[in-house]
Amino acid sequence: MRLRVFIPLLSVLAFACSNGKFGDSEGFEIEGRLENAANAQLLFEELTTNNLIPLDTIETDPSGRFHFEGEITTPGFYILRYDRNNFITFLLDAGEKVKLTGDAQQLPQSYGVEGSEGSTLLAELNTFQRNSYERVDSLAAIFREIQGSDDFIEQKKELDLAYTRVFEEQQQYVMDFIDEHPGSLASIIALYQFFGNQALLRETDHFDYFEKLAGSLSQVYPDNKHVLDLKRRVNEWKRGQLQREEVEAILAVGNEAPEIILPDTKGNPIALSSLRGKVVLIDFWAAWCKPCRIANPKLKELYEQYRDKGFEIYGVSLDRNREQWIQGIKDDKINWIQVSDLRFWNSPVVSLYNVEAIPYSVMLDREGRILAKGLSMIELENFLAETFR
Repeated sequence: MRLRVFIPLLSVLAFACSNGKFGDSEGFEIEGRLENAANAQLLFEELTTNNLIPLDTIETDPSGRFHFEGEITTPGFYILRYDRNNFITFLLDAGEKVKLTGDAQQLPQSYGVEGSEGSTLLAELNTFQRNSYERVDSLAAIFREIQGSDDFIEQKKELDLAYTRVFEEQQQYVMDFIDEHPGSLASIIALYQFFGNQALLRETDHFDYFEKLAGSLSQVYPDNKHVLDLKRRVNEWKRGQLQREEVEAILAVGNEAPEIILPDTKGNPIALSSLRGKVVLIDFWAAWCKPCRIANPKLKELYEQYRDKGFEIYGVSLDRNREQWIQGIKDDKINWIQVSDLRFWNSPVVSLYNVEAIPYSVMLDREGRILAKGLSMIELENFLAETFR
């Protein structure tokens, strides 16, 4: 296990700044001195919702000092970069005069910033996250040391619990940060912060934070593009949630399962309804899905055990590559019905059955009515044993 941490930097659309003039914009200044940056070139970039835009190059003098002036019309997020791994994020507003210090070769760990309230908050957010990463690195070091030990399983459980505590503390810090700074755009960075490759806050579990922040920032920055983007995402999620709730009502246990008619590997359409009279498991999977592939041998075992008693599997693949799909069927020796429109997550069956992750299953009775959804392999095994006893 390698607990390598990646730090996705999420931001929002801001007005480009440079040494030119942009309408009724106002200026900002950044000056500082960086160690190990004599006669260096620093790249000044803008973070947008989906891009990183180079804006200007800043040259330092022999002592590492620099001075930069830009124009800005609305608060925005910007990157000052020494190299690929050494950069910091600013939240800049018009009229700010920012002072920066630090070591160019260890910029995220060493920098200090004054004169910009938003940038100071981002520095605090960065510091806490960096400390959390250091704790995770320590856990990873211990993990490497205990590999092969007699009590490895027990020690790994303790390390997993320790990692969970670090994650939860980082998550709580982010929530507290947003609660304490509901009127700062820095909270948008906190809202979308990742820990490792996992989002700390997700709409499915923490939607109130997304909605509250969109509301509070709208009062302070009603026309700011950062805030408008957040409001758009909130509204889209709310509309999607209403649709998901409507689908869930249709998919309630006891209701007839929505029809699916998709082609098999030879291109012949097979209707789900053609399996009436059998107990049917709709198995949503894909050849690229590792958990699905791990589950297939057990699923095959259960199919062989109960197929003669009236059990059938209707496998719906979310693959997009026909060759990969067919190879997966061959490699796993799948001998139940397989269908796919090869449209990946864009397949209509995804929204028809509210499929959010795979593997995912829906169990139907002999009349095509829904008996259960999202069964684990153990639950499926117990369900079939009870049904065909």
